[in-house]
Amino acid sequence: MTAFRVLVADKVKAQLYELPSRRSSLKPLQAFVNPAGMQPERALGSGRPGRVTSGTGGGRHAFEPKHGIKEHAEEVFVRQVVSALEADAAASGGVPIVLVAAPRLLGTYRRNLPAGLKARVAVEVKLDLTKLPVLELNKRVREAVSALPLSVTSRFPAPRRRTKA
Repeated sequence: MTAFRVLVADKVKAQLYELPSRRSSLKPLQAFVNPAGMQPERALGSGRPGRVTSGTGGGRHAFEPKHGIKEHAEEVFVRQVVSALEADAAASGGVPIVLVAAPRLLGTYRRNLPAGLKARVAVEVKLDLTKLPVLELNKRVREAVSALPLSVTSRFPAPRRRTKA
């Protein structure tokens, strides 16, 4: 039987679960909270944007950064969750990972996952399921995992149990 790690995330919180087998229920492992995700952008930033002068006309314009403060806070939160997921993957022997997040946030996770963890992702569920009750979440995740063919999960070796000599 293959165990799975399930990460259910949105911009404000993320929850890491263990799914011991395809038919078992989710067991919470670790929770993450992004306090900056709940605040409006004006509460995170300071003042007005900087000014830029144009080259020839001498006019001045407001300078807008490429990414806002809220997007930066989201990126920092995703990096924190990914580093915790990486530590858990090393400790658990590299079990397959199921990512559950909204499509835009899932792309952010994909960009920040190292190659070793990307290879461990068995399923991506492109839905925001963080606000669902645990029983409904359990049902949705088991449906996604049970839809996987056994050949997909067989590429992940079973974690080795350490025995004392």
